[in-house]
Amino acid sequence: MIATGKAHGKIILIGEHAVVYGQPAITIPLLDIPTKVQVKATSQQKSYINSTYYQGDLENAPNKFKGIVLLIALLSKDLPISKPVQLDIQSDLPLERGMGSSAATAAAITKAMFAYAHSTLTPQQLIQYTNFAEQITHGTPSGVDAVTVNSKSPIYYIKDKLTENFNMNIHGYLTIIDSGVTGNTGEAVHDLRILKNSQPAVIDPMLEELGQLTFQAQKSISNQQLTTLGNILTRAQNILKMLQVSTPQLDQLIKIANQAGALGTKITGSGRGGCLISLSDNLATAQNIAQQTKKNGAVRTWIQTLHQN
Repeated sequence: MIATGKAHGKIILIGEHAVVYGQPAITIPLLDIPTKVQVKATSQQKSYINSTYYQGDLENAPNKFKGIVLLIALLSKDLPISKPVQLDIQSDLPLERGMGSSAATAAAITKAMFAYAHSTLTPQQLIQYTNFAEQITHGTPSGVDAVTVNSKSPIYYIKDKLTENFNMNIHGYLTIIDSGVTGNTGEAVHDLRILKNSQPAVIDPMLEELGQLTFQAQKSISNQQLTTLGNILTRAQNILKMLQVSTPQLDQLIKIANQAGALGTKITGSGRGGCLISLSDNLATAQNIAQQTKKNGAVRTWIQTLHQN
């Protein structure tokens, strides 16, 4: 028997880092960038992973796979699945770029393992198991990735308080720009926590302003105010830079994207590398942003329409 589980990527439109401290964030599912996991029986004595980044048994997997390894062990125990299995992981999501790769993989594994065990998976269980892996991988994540990689519509999210789906019915485009530099969510979140604890009078107002900008962003989306949304993204990026999660390379790519016609460009995710998102009002501009940033060091780009209907 071969059992299959699927999930997809995500980006944070606005609210990253602040969402860890109870402020809202808006996330967008990337339905066209999927992750697929197949689970099947194996004649080997130990469970085995076959993926682009690692092929081998669970116990010898590199440390970056620790969350997935422990998730598979937990699922095997809880379901239970007593015999070794092989997991084939296929994903178009780059690792450690803020696009939800780890959460999508964990969600797809959970779905596939439940299907393999002929067990019913509730939405609550799916989120719980995905977050189990995320906490190991990222330390103290907000939980928003686990929700978004399992959603088909954008989400307005406040940690432990609100998960609200909404229609992003605005005519615009996001160019997602992969800087080619590996990010580290756990490290970035940890460093910001230290900065916050040492300078609360400086950092807390910035996090609160990011929350206010997120609220304004949802309002501008509802009112079809694309230029206003671009200005909000620009201000959010300025704050993220002050929070020390941008880099000179990211700043340069942002400058190039804005010169190519973007209404606003910012980090998406933890920063220190990873991806940027750049807002434009037409496809030609989105394509130009992709072209110009790739000429200047970006390794890959995607274009995401914001209009859902």
